[in-house]
Amino acid sequence: MSEQNKIDILDYFILIVKWKKLFLKVLIGSFLVSYIGIYFLIDAEYEAKAIIVSSEDKQIGGISSLMKSLGNLPIGGLKSSSTAGEMDLYVTVIRSRTMLEDIINVFGLQKEYNQPSMEKAVKRLRETIKTKVTDENAFEITVQGSSPQQAVDITNHILGYLNKTIIQMNISKSKNNRIFLEQRYNEVKSNLKSAEDSMQVYQQNSGMLEVKEQTKMIVGAYTTIETELTKAQIELSILENTYSKDSPVVDNVRVQVKEYEKKLQEMKQGSNRKNVILALNSLPQAAKNYIRHYRDVEIQSKILEFLTPLYEQSKFDEQKDIPILQVIDTPRTPEKKSYPPRSLFAAIITFGVMILTFFYVLLQENSQWKTNTKIDYISRNILRWKQD
Repeated sequence: MSEQNKIDILDYFILIVKWKKLFLKVLIGSFLVSYIGIYFLIDAEYEAKAIIVSSEDKQIGGISSLMKSLGNLPIGGLKSSSTAGEMDLYVTVIRSRTMLEDIINVFGLQKEYNQPSMEKAVKRLRETIKTKVTDENAFEITVQGSSPQQAVDITNHILGYLNKTIIQMNISKSKNNRIFLEQRYNEVKSNLKSAEDSMQVYQQNSGMLEVKEQTKMIVGAYTTIETELTKAQIELSILENTYSKDSPVVDNVRVQVKEYEKKLQEMKQGSNRKNVILALNSLPQAAKNYIRHYRDVEIQSKILEFLTPLYEQSKFDEQKDIPILQVIDTPRTPEKKSYPPRSLFAAIITFGVMILTFFYVLLQENSQWKTNTKIDYISRNILRWKQD
């Protein structure tokens, strides 16, 4: 390459110095014009934030705590597995079309967005609501509004709607639990009465009012196992109604039910020879009949004792209508706008204008470019759409 065709960076600096007045005017003018244009053409938006934490313990209701105290049931360790599911529930409710349409109707956003279509208004509103789970496992809701007060009002409306929706869902779950427990409660009461009547008739006919101490031990062991089995079955039904069937909590209880069933079968048939307790099949017929009646009364009594507080708690939970969202940070009126960043946008536009100005100056200074037919054609036809 010849020495004349080499590019010297100093030539560009000389060019800038020579045209410094033009560059300065373009710099100041383009920045001011773009900043003012952004100020008037792009509406300012403000952000309001609220932070809530998981209300999972309240969501499950009092039955869970009651089951812990009654039977030391294995329902611990639920928080880590269910918190994520509750956060997903929050997102689902907040981004649902039902909630978004409710916000649009309450705040008249369809008119503000100038959108005759509700579908487009919902899409626009959905873009202004952001949710995320923080590093501290809290749930953050961020809402953009055309004014500071609107952002705060919409955020508060979302919190109220979310709280009301979750309460309704919990009441529905509690109602299902109450119906299930009520059926079991009435069934057990009827079974207990029949077992008591049957035992009384047998005692009168056979004259057997008491058996040996060993028989009592067998009855106690058998009653304990079958009672625990029934408790586990009830617990399994409740948890399946509360959690998904493939939940680790449900799987643990399901394994427990199978173990109780296996143990009960061994006690009935005496298949485990290492067991020091005699099988029921080995007892005399009269004692066996007495055991059966006594066992039925004991089982139904203990099941009724177990079900009664659960049934009463479920009736209470069904009527419970109190706020359950634990709001850590309530939305505050924002002092500054969040969008648009006028200075940044104006700087970007100014930078682009300065680049175009530099190329313009470069064309003006380069005499070879001025006489170049290709450059001349481009400059004459760049803004023309009709061909000669």
